[in-house]
Formats: sequence, C-alpha cells, structure tokens
Amino acid sequence: MKDFVLLVNPYFPPQAFLDELKDALPRLITCYPSPNVEMVQLLADTVKIPAHNLVICNGVAELIPILIGRLGMRIAVPVPTFNPYETTALPGRLSRFILPPPDFELDVQGYAAFAHANRVDAAVVISPNNPTSRMVPYADLLFLASALRAQQQLLLIDESFIEFSEFGRGASLENHLLDFPNVIVLKSLGKIYGTCGLRIGYAASANAQMMKEMRAALPTWNVNTFAEFFLSKLPHLAHAAKQSWMRVGSDRDKLYAGLCSIDGMRVLKPDANFVFCELPPHFPDGDVIASKLLKNRRMLIRHNGGKTLQNGKRFLRIASRTEDDNKLLVEALKDHF
Repeated sequence: MKDFVLLVNPYFPPQAFLDELKDALPRLITCYPSPNVEMVQLLADTVKIPAHNLVICNGVAELIPILIGRLGMRIAVPVPTFNPYETTALPGRLSRFILPPPDFELDVQGYAAFAHANRVDAAVVISPNNPTSRMVPYADLLFLASALRAQQQLLLIDESFIEFSEFGRGASLENHLLDFPNVIVLKSLGKIYGTCGLRIGYAASANAQMMKEMRAALPTWNVNTFAEFFLSKLPHLAHAAKQSWMRVGSDRDKLYAGLCSIDGMRVLKPDANFVFCELPPHFPDGDVIASKLLKNRRMLIRHNGGKTLQNGKRFLRIASRTEDDNKLLVEALKDHF
C-alpha cells in the first residue's frame, strides 16, 4: 500500500543511522532515558536554542493538552487547521476564525482584531498550515506577534513543517524569541526527520512563566531512550537532513504541477510536504475517491470531511511521497475519475 496520508520525510534518517540504532537496540531497551533536564540539552545542541528556553516533549500532542486543557486557555484558532487545537479546548473557550476560500490565507490584521474582540488568552497559528500547506508570510507573523504582545495575548505558533518551505528556519519566529516573550513556538520533529514513531517535539519561548508551568506538568522521563539516541546523533546528520528537505521539496513541487494538470482541479501552492486541492466539479466526493483508490490501486489518501471546512469532502490533502509514487497517484486520479 502507498500511503499518501502520513506526513513524513521519506529520505531521512539515513541508513547508517538505522544501522547504529539496530546495534544499540539491546542496550536502549534495558535502561532508563536521561531525565528531562539532561534530554533538553541534547535538543538545545541540535536546534541552537538555549536549553532554558526549551521544553522537550513526547510529541507536540503531549503539550497541546497542557497548554490548552490543563492551563485552561481561551484560544482563537484559524480553521481549517490541525484538529487537536480545536478538540482540546475546554467548553466555551474556543473561538474559530474562518479562513476564507478559495485561498484560505490568514489575514493577520483581522486575526489580531478577532483575538482582541474575543478576549482570548492565546491565538494559534500553524505555519505552514495543516491541511492547506500554506505558510503565513514572515512579515505578517512579526506583525501578529507584535500586535498580540501589545494586547497582552500569547501567540502559539506550530512550525512543524517549516523546513520544507522555501525559506526554512530562516523564516521561523524562533529567531525572535527574546523580542517576543509572548510567542511560544511548537515543533514536532517527526515530520521533518521521518521519525514520527520516536515521538519527539518541543516548545521554545522566552516566556519563563509558561516554560515553568509546562515543565511542571511533564513527567521526569517523558522521552524514551530511542529518541535520546536519535537526538545525540542529530548534530552529525545536519547536512544529510538539509539535503533530504530539499529533495522532499523537489518531489512536492512536481506533485503540485501534476495535480495542476488535472482538468478542473484547484491546487494551492504548497509550502509543506503535502498538497491541498479542491476536486473538479465532475469528480465524486473525496470519500468515494479514497475508497476507489484504496480498492483498485492500494493507495491511501485523505479527504477533509473531518475538518471545520464547508464541503470538506471536496478537498484532498495529499502527502508527497517519492517522485515515482507521486506520478502514480496523479495518473490514478486522471485514469479513474
């Protein structure tokens, strides 16, 4: 089966690392990982952010319930977006900001005003967004961070896919943590490094109080030995990682061009490692397409019927695989529908 749902890097980690992991397996499964305070230093060495500005987690999914659930934040969320930010909010503490079709771009001035009017504690942004694969322009993010700071509101920004974008981490708000202590950057490492099963993520912020509250809510050993081993090797794999991101970007761009060649398909130019498209009027709904592709071609795709999105089944989010796999998917869409 070819999986066009899982958002992962098919070109990383390299085989040499996997061989090292295999050799280390007997040792790794018999010992405890290092405590959180030591694990975060490994992370700091990799992401080049001071350890006191970091919280390491068992995937970003571990932090979302702490920030939004346990701390009881009132949040604003642009939709459609990654569902857990909506589903984790406590009753009466979620305000949805609708991204307008057909481009689903975030109007940061309107969003800042919306956050102020709804008196939220924090505004959420995912950039590049999931499922639209669109990035909020760097200058717009700086404006939003500044506007929310003036309104004494937090900006929770998830940048889990930013390395796949044209500007990479150069356009990350991690570069401005000291300027904007109201900003908390959330980052899953599984997407960019092809290691979703290791469950590694982090939060980065100069907001000492928020960092303290997140650390207090986490167990001492929340990241396993396999993830620790991976983090210890990452500084030596930086060049291979950058090459893999470029390769993913190249394959994604070709997938985008292929989908654009389907008559009537409306495709947003992607910034992440997946493509968001609206089905042509003569195509059946996404659930029908997904069922047929799975049955006839052993291809797994996802429609957006489960998102806060009008006519969500008319939209597909297609993860980019290898160039050859992507070509097969485009051909299947053309042949069957």
